Amino acid sequence: MRKLIQFFVVTLALSTGALAQAPEKFFGKITGLMPDTVHMYQRVLSGPASAVKYRFSPELEAKATVSLGKLIDGRSSEDIDTLLVEPPNQMPYLAVDLNADQKIGPEERFVFAASKSGETLFTTVHLPITNPLFKAFPVYVQYFRGFKHPKLAATDRLISQTVYASTLGNVNINGKPVLFQYPFEPSKQPSVSTTEGLFGIDVDGDGRIPNEQFSMETSYATDDEVVLRYGDLYLSTTSIDLDKNQIVVRRRNKSEYLREELEVGKEMPDFSFTDLGGKKRSLSEFRGKYLLIDFWGVWCGDCIRDFPSLIEAYQKFHSRGFEILGLDWDDKAADASAFLTKNKATWPQASKDSIKTLTETTYRIQEFPSAILLGPDGKVLVLDQHKLEGDELVNTLGSVINK
Repeated sequence: MRKLIQFFVVTLALSTGALAQAPEKFFGKITGLMPDTVHMYQRVLSGPASAVKYRFSPELEAKATVSLGKLIDGRSSEDIDTLLVEPPNQMPYLAVDLNADQKIGPEERFVFAASKSGETLFTTVHLPITNPLFKAFPVYVQYFRGFKHPKLAATDRLISQTVYASTLGNVNINGKPVLFQYPFEPSKQPSVSTTEGLFGIDVDGDGRIPNEQFSMETSYATDDEVVLRYGDLYLSTTSIDLDKNQIVVRRRNKSEYLREELEVGKEMPDFSFTDLGGKKRSLSEFRGKYLLIDFWGVWCGDCIRDFPSLIEAYQKFHSRGFEILGLDWDDKAADASAFLTKNKATWPQASKDSIKTLTETTYRIQEFPSAILLGPDGKVLVLDQHKLEGDELVNTLGSVINK
């Protein structure tokens, strides 16, 4: 009898321990699908183009100017035929051959609206998908009417479009609905990932999640059930069932939150790296200088586009205490070295292998290029990417260093 009692006591203790260790779960539902307007891609439509290939219903407006091009179709690897139609005295519209039948029906016309300034027009194209919750994949398009560039013909038209979209959902966290964001895959079998892409949580309760680099409300994951912070709670999403419309979130330990949060005015923690010459170095070496930390790669078109601005900034401000630290994300260091030599860029560079954890886990870089400007005291001065790219970089440094 005594052994039997001991057996029940031990069994109860083990069972109680298992229950105590089970993570707390929270449940929610998907509420919407939103185009990712932070990551946009430019496309050139050529004109004047003939629309004879396409049949319009209703008919194409008389004397309309037509430009022809393609939209990136996030549902597949192929682009989709698109016409920009500008009728006289009417708002332009996109004619998108959604079903590739060379016919443009009323549902394939997407009329632009004007921004407050009137300089940029915008519309949303709805690409059909088969999904229990969503019937269409949204593509947000901007048209820069009147834009001129030396590399564009006078009859060309420049547009910018989204390629990605985010699923939004509300999860009940201790009796309060909290907005979450997940990457949406619009392929033949649409899905929502819990381990790959851009994730977010509305920490401050303002009803939005800014998809901006270094935002504390978004985090990029690569084969990882990313942990997000909500106040003093640490959470990750276990599963998303589109058929049942159910989101399952679990509580995580504080020690599992590996993200380093950057804020303007706060010191950036020190880190070590190996430069392209094989030398061990650290961030602390650059104390006393204005330092631009540049996440980049030769493979990155936008990085190469902005490189002349880096060179101009370096030449103009280096003698006044400005330095650049390149964090190179090329698989082959030789590719970066060759590019830097060709462009006579002499600032230090970290090798990819030495900053892998820093890029993928500590700061969860979601796009390249990304940059951080530090002051001589090691504190963050600028995180706004618009102020650190292209021509704006020189203006930003001028306003900071010339104070």
